[in-house]
Amino acid sequence: MPEALSPIAARFHAAPSSTPKHRRLREAIIGAVEAGELAVGAKLAGERELSETLGLSLGTTQKALGALMGDGFLERRQGHGTFVGRARKSVAGTWHYRFVPPGGGDELPVYSAILERRLETAQGPWSEVLGPDPKGYVVVRRRADIGGAFFCASRLYLPASRFARLLRLAEKRLTDTNLKEVLAADFGAPTLQSDGLAFLRPCGTDDAGVISIAPGTPCLHMHITGRSVGRVPITFQLMVVPPTDHALKLDFNPPRER
Repeated sequence: MPEALSPIAARFHAAPSSTPKHRRLREAIIGAVEAGELAVGAKLAGERELSETLGLSLGTTQKALGALMGDGFLERRQGHGTFVGRARKSVAGTWHYRFVPPGGGDELPVYSAILERRLETAQGPWSEVLGPDPKGYVVVRRRADIGGAFFCASRLYLPASRFARLLRLAEKRLTDTNLKEVLAADFGAPTLQSDGLAFLRPCGTDDAGVISIAPGTPCLHMHITGRSVGRVPITFQLMVVPPTDHALKLDFNPPRER
């Protein structure tokens, strides 16, 4: 068995069989890299070889590798194969993605990937919170990887009159980054408070694809308003959490105030 495949196979077969196979493969690759068993820049076995060795369908393998490439954790070099990308850096000081294992312990690290940035001109719960803006609203769609255990989906809305430049910032500047820090540093808009509402609702097709669950699965939908100086609302976030046995901490305060 190739050297770069052996630690992946060992971790894959050691994972609970109840875990979906694509997630077992993704977590096996992440675990092997974080444990130093696979170095940054190491070449992975091909998709067909991985599939045959692990007893997976090609589609399952492609789903796992595609998610890791979308996060920037793996990179595909045309004509050469798939390689381990940069070392991951967890998001520092997150307020809302604070999950702990079922038995308690430290909060899981959070890694974020940018899925889409666009201008939204339609009205919705974001416009009710942020107020009317003649230029529309900047939307930043992200996927949050919660310690390799599961994904969450996020749509962050901001008034375009003030934050349109977010659409032009380099993607790597926003990946694995606490966007509150970017808003404070680049726009002079610190987030000082947050509040919101939580709903149990079926997961829509788009979000289900992002967090790898079946559409219609009941999920926790959170509407979170970020407020700046004078309690002025500057962000509205739609956060979707899939069914999980991990606990979510709810004291949404700046880290320095915990």
